[in-house]
Amino acid sequence: MAGIGHNKPYVAVNSLSSEDKKKIKNAITELDASLTRIAAEREHQKTIVNDINEELGIDKKLLKRMARAHFQANFKNVVEDNETFEEFYEMIVNSNETD
Repeated sequence: MAGIGHNKPYVAVNSLSSEDKKKIKNAITELDASLTRIAAEREHQKTIVNDINEELGIDKKLLKRMARAHFQANFKNVVEDNETFEEFYEMIVNSNETD
């Protein structure tokens, strides 16, 4: 491997063995399958959010935020962060003080 541009490693394609090329092709195939699953899950999530929004009128952004807090198990942190944001916003943006 030679250093080219900011000393990034570079491998010439003609320096790869047949086995190396197979490994790379297999990796690409696996990554493609993984990306396909990710896309399908995102579409599934979108459908769930849209269905609840249409059926119950729950705001999509609110539902996604609740799902993220549930998934990350960090509801208390979300509440604390929001309280800090509210406090700073009120004290700075809504303040009547001027320089």
